[in-house]
Amino acid sequence: MKKSLLVIALIIIAAGIINVFFGPEPLNKADAAKQLPWKIEITPEGNTRVLDIEIGATTVQQVKKLWNVAPQIALFRSPDGTFRLESFLGKVKIGPFQARIIFNLQASQELLKEFAENSSSSDATPSGSHQLRLNGDDFERAMLLTIDEMSYSPAVDTEVDMLSNLFGAAPDNIQVDENSSYWLYPQRGLAILVNTEDKEVFHYFPPRDYEQVLQEIEQLKQTKPEIITAENDAEQVTE
Repeated sequence: MKKSLLVIALIIIAAGIINVFFGPEPLNKADAAKQLPWKIEITPEGNTRVLDIEIGATTVQQVKKLWNVAPQIALFRSPDGTFRLESFLGKVKIGPFQARIIFNLQASQELLKEFAENSSSSDATPSGSHQLRLNGDDFERAMLLTIDEMSYSPAVDTEVDMLSNLFGAAPDNIQVDENSSYWLYPQRGLAILVNTEDKEVFHYFPPRDYEQVLQEIEQLKQTKPEIITAENDAEQVTE
């Protein structure tokens, strides 16, 4: 039977024992709410704030300090020659929940091409892309880049009706295959990959990037969801 994020959260809050990942002190209710993945705020600048970070403004370095984590960063070259830069946290505990978290980093293709030219290794990944290892200097530069998308895959599974209670009815929906579909909340900067055979994935982005996210979803319909591929790839990534 699936566990419910909401039920777990209510039990923890009622008991007054919600702890941050890096400290033993219990959070007050206002701070605890910031650590819940369904508590989403759109800032005056048009960014998406969730889990106490601001998608579209927060850097990887800031996440490292805020969550007391050791991010890994890797550069990927797609079969068509385009690059993307991702940061992986593996499985971490943010607030009351454990989750796997992947950040997409904002960077020009010119900068990523420079990183690729400086890289000394390239490995094929299950998704068909190639993973390039950043050198030390480029890793430090990448730590200062802004997060423009975040994928959050909770360790607990969530029933479909509970997702509806937490996030409301999705304004739009894209069917991926017979087992999975994306619930789209463009005004909240959220797309949820709902899978009857696997755990859900919450994908956060600034609402202004909604059309770009739609394009990414259409591309992912032809492959495995990137969050799954990236988890496998992340095991190969080191600083």
